[in-house]
Amino acid sequence: MHTDRFKKLRKGPLSDLFSKKEVSAIWRKIVRGQLRSLDFKDLFDHYDFNYNIEERAAAIRNEILNGTYRVSLPLIYRLEKKYGICRHIVIPQPVDALVLQVLVECIAEQIIKHQPSENAFYSRDKHSIGKPHDAAEYGLSFRKQWKKLQKEIYRFNEEKKLLVVTDLSNYYDSISINELKKVFLGYLSNNEVLVDILFHVIAEISWKPDYLPYSERGLPTSNLEAIRLLAHSFLFEIDEVLKQRTNNSFTRWMDDIVIGVDERKEAIEIISSVSDMLKSRGLALNLSKTSIYNSKEAYYHFQIEENKYLDSLENKKKGDPNYNKITTELKRKFKIHFQDKSPKYWDKIAKRYITAFGKMESTKLLTEISNIYLNYPGLRQNLIIYLSKIGYKKQTAKKIEEILINIDVFDDISLYQICALITAWEIPLNTDTKDFLSRVDKHLIGEAFKHNNSAHFYSVLWFKAKYDHPSELLKFVKKYQNFWQSDSFLRRQVTAVMSRLLVTNSKDVDALLYTQISSGVTNTVSLANQIQLFSQLNKLDAKLCFYLFPKNPQRPYPLPKFLVLCSVLNSEKIRTNEDIKKSILENIKDPYYRKWLDSQYNIN
Repeated sequence: MHTDRFKKLRKGPLSDLFSKKEVSAIWRKIVRGQLRSLDFKDLFDHYDFNYNIEERAAAIRNEILNGTYRVSLPLIYRLEKKYGICRHIVIPQPVDALVLQVLVECIAEQIIKHQPSENAFYSRDKHSIGKPHDAAEYGLSFRKQWKKLQKEIYRFNEEKKLLVVTDLSNYYDSISINELKKVFLGYLSNNEVLVDILFHVIAEISWKPDYLPYSERGLPTSNLEAIRLLAHSFLFEIDEVLKQRTNNSFTRWMDDIVIGVDERKEAIEIISSVSDMLKSRGLALNLSKTSIYNSKEAYYHFQIEENKYLDSLENKKKGDPNYNKITTELKRKFKIHFQDKSPKYWDKIAKRYITAFGKMESTKLLTEISNIYLNYPGLRQNLIIYLSKIGYKKQTAKKIEEILINIDVFDDISLYQICALITAWEIPLNTDTKDFLSRVDKHLIGEAFKHNNSAHFYSVLWFKAKYDHPSELLKFVKKYQNFWQSDSFLRRQVTAVMSRLLVTNSKDVDALLYTQISSGVTNTVSLANQIQLFSQLNKLDAKLCFYLFPKNPQRPYPLPKFLVLCSVLNSEKIRTNEDIKKSILENIKDPYYRKWLDSQYNIN
């Protein structure tokens, strides 16, 4: 039941904001890319949501305006930082991620207008930017922001005698939601209802273990723009004080702060002042990471010499003259870098080295990769990207096996990252690779059911979705049906895999799909219905063709997109269409995808 306050005062702004056209556009331009960039990906690429986005946008609008909008259960997983200590990362459902972004699009400009200094940075998600003035208006990309931050650090090192470096202790976890909301409302005018919805979503997606009540402390850690904006804006008052006290000689990247000063006394006064301000908001400086550096120390801790060296390699690539000499020197410097881990920004430079090896497609990092992967969890994502650029080779396969055999898995993501890498590789069909995949499969099964971890089951499912014969994949799905049906996230992911099984065993898979439709789990019901509807298609419409067969063919062809393709190939009229067959073979080069296309759909 609503009061007249909602009907007369609150509904109007919401009606203007949540228009069907605007919600659909924000999904296509931003949110779909956000979800694709997250650590855990959807095995159907949320394509059931995307294909029906206009209807979904209308439904979201109606729920918001009728006051019936409810936040869905998010996916929360663990990401290891060090020594088995993990962050809890939140992935909202597509509807909730979309609602958050719609709100951000409305209020971000007002918030950023209150930012005291241009030297404070946070990363905004990409829009489709076509004109230079649009880019300037919207803000810099992550990479450009980071480069600008580096330039500011260089400037301080040259112009100021001392550098103060500090960050906040457990920043996201320590934020008082009530204090944040109070500060946030102060930056906005006539948008109370938008802020109420924003903070309602924040409260509902926050980690609340063991039936404990919501603590109203801590922003959920998530790579979504709305949450980054909240965290960024909470420190504007710190920016204002630093701007005045240092004549704008500071930079802040979220909660990492660098301040340029001329005297040690001035540095200590500023640290003390900032500390007191933070305490008044329930926050604290991380004293173990707070230091005052002179010019020589700053040069060392910011690794300026190594940054300059790595900058010089930006345009180097495989095939350049002196390629072997360049990569040999890169390897030598990388090994030296690992001998001294005391610089404050050691890990950032280590990541830059790994990126340089990947850009130049050099295999010279492979000799070190297993040891680094096992002992430095913070570098794992970069190493996975490196291995994806190198691609499948006997040497890379051997290293992945070494890692799988020796890794102690304390989080939810490490095993998935390895499985996602192996499925992204275009692995040839031969006896050696068959044996390699068989050994990986055996190891993954053992690891996944050691602790009945749903994230590890998902990792195995991702691997099997590409490499298992349909009969083996169906056997696996049915064997563990009780396990995956008890988890709403797994239920959807297994349903996505059924798109590849429907044509080979329609009776059993139809029964499984019917069970998912009867489950009442919204995201699973939507997907099961979509798989059945696609199996009855008479022709591919323009948006399906554009999605499955983009103008520039994708290499590698994504596994979720392959499952969407399988769902439309379950229609006899689609899989027997010669033009579609031609498009498929032009776009898909992966040997295993081609194997299943031949055996399951007679496309060869």
